Amino acid sequence: MKRPAVAAASTLLLSVSGAALAAVVYVSGHGQSYDPGIALEDARADAVAQCEAQGGTPVEEVYNHLSRGALWLASSVWSCEVPE
Repeated sequence: MKRPAVAAASTLLLSVSGAALAAVVYVSGHGQSYDPGIALEDARADAVAQCEAQGGTPVEEVYNHLSRGALWLASSVWSCEVPE
């Protein structure tokens, strides 16, 4: 009777410890161009590069923003899963 309980406990410990090996951080990127699509593309690439520079994996884009001055200015915020 103790074997199933030990197996269940060890499975639970493995799943909990696996989840604790990664942390979610937020990174932001910025871009500018005369074309709004290029500005946003550059901002996303910048954020992904910052995530990968930390040894992380980009998860999803959380927020982006475009504004127009002399150029289109873009920002992009991504959630990034990094090892602890």
